[in-house]
Amino acid sequence: MMRWLLTYADMITLLLALFIILFAISNISAVKFNKLARAISGGFNSSSSINEPPNGGAIGSERGHTDEANMADAKSQLDRYIAQQNLQSKVQTRITKQGLVITLLSDKAYYNSGSADLRPETQRLLAVVAGQLRNVRNAVRVEGSTDNVPIATAAYPSNWELSAARATGVTRYLVEREKIDPTRISFAGYGEFHPKFPNDTDAHRQQNRRVDIVILNGASTPTPVPETEANP
Repeated sequence: MMRWLLTYADMITLLLALFIILFAISNISAVKFNKLARAISGGFNSSSSINEPPNGGAIGSERGHTDEANMADAKSQLDRYIAQQNLQSKVQTRITKQGLVITLLSDKAYYNSGSADLRPETQRLLAVVAGQLRNVRNAVRVEGSTDNVPIATAAYPSNWELSAARATGVTRYLVEREKIDPTRISFAGYGEFHPKFPNDTDAHRQQNRRVDIVILNGASTPTPVPETEANP
């Protein structure tokens, strides 16, 4: 007559097991929860390493180290050439966050005043620079800058046009004469608005009249626009 107790006991045991499982599930691991929260938030505000993969998403880390070493070697070889040719007052090199910057001071050293025509000595230097550009795979940007002294000629109504023309001339020479891949190179004309020094003395204005050839590091390398996006 008491056989129903067996079924009842089995049901109580199963309910106890169910409650134990529910209790275990309800205790959320704080560590795992924080990891999940960071992962989700990173997808929305780009503060997580999920959206900032190492080496700009490149496969492996070899490329970044190789290009960095090659840029340091390029600077060393250019500095050696500059010293041999006594060009320290006309050419400067430095490594910045952007990459390797090769500065051609345009104050009567490589250009006639108010002109963007490349002089023979400018072309010889660009040939040496092109040799170093072939040793790296990084993108290159040519930047023209002037001082704040106004210019108004038929060819160049303002410093904008003059700086852009000088940058364009260097870019075309590197592409057309030195056969640098045109997909790697771009140019910009900054006029008087990217000075290295205040335009308060002749010496400072001379430093501001320049063309910078920047070998961009991996972080600064522009990402090509897919053809479908560029030509909708």
